[in-house]
Amino acid sequence: MTQSIDLKDLERKVFRSTFQDGLWDIFLGLMLFAMAVGALLSDLGMAHLSTMLIFSGIVALALAVIWAGKRFIIAPRMGLVQFGPEGTSRQKKTRWLLSLSLLFGTAIFIFTLVARNTRLEWLNPALFLGGIYTANMLIVFSLGAYFLNFTRLYLIGVMYAIPVPLDIIFHELADIDITAVAVGAPAVAVLLIGIVLFVRFLREYPLPVTEVYDAGE
Repeated sequence: MTQSIDLKDLERKVFRSTFQDGLWDIFLGLMLFAMAVGALLSDLGMAHLSTMLIFSGIVALALAVIWAGKRFIIAPRMGLVQFGPEGTSRQKKTRWLLSLSLLFGTAIFIFTLVARNTRLEWLNPALFLGGIYTANMLIVFSLGAYFLNFTRLYLIGVMYAIPVPLDIIFHELADIDITAVAVGAPAVAVLLIGIVLFVRFLREYPLPVTEVYDAGE
């Protein structure tokens, strides 16, 4: 029993350590930044196809950063972690949950931008969709933070949740469009947190020195 408890505690610590390098913060910051750029280009009147191509390019960059960073920067310093069946299952479920949430949240975000000027006597679609988007982000990111022991994910969830209601408030009360700023500011904040953590990680965990011995000595 004691050994089982110790192993579970150790696995929790390993889970926690996988997020200390800041790469997940950078990834999530870039995903939010993609939404900000998409909103800005849309406001500037760029064609939808061009906007989606640029949006997709930033998303691809975010995926490349998390994959290449873990593979070529983190692994040589920390090695590759193999979790047990329970930990692997929890990790996969959480990844799927976060991925689906990001896709769902992005879709709701886009529909909110399109629908916020629509007026119905009994319902404002922008407010309705904005409420769904906010609740989705807060709930899913909180669940991810809990199951992964990734406490910064609570803060990142708030950063993802506030842009839409903030934009709607300004649009409804003052008729001001601040979409790009409302999304861009939290995106930059998450990115900066990730970059600071990443730089700190590189300083604390330099590449191991490989000593070369002369066979003739």
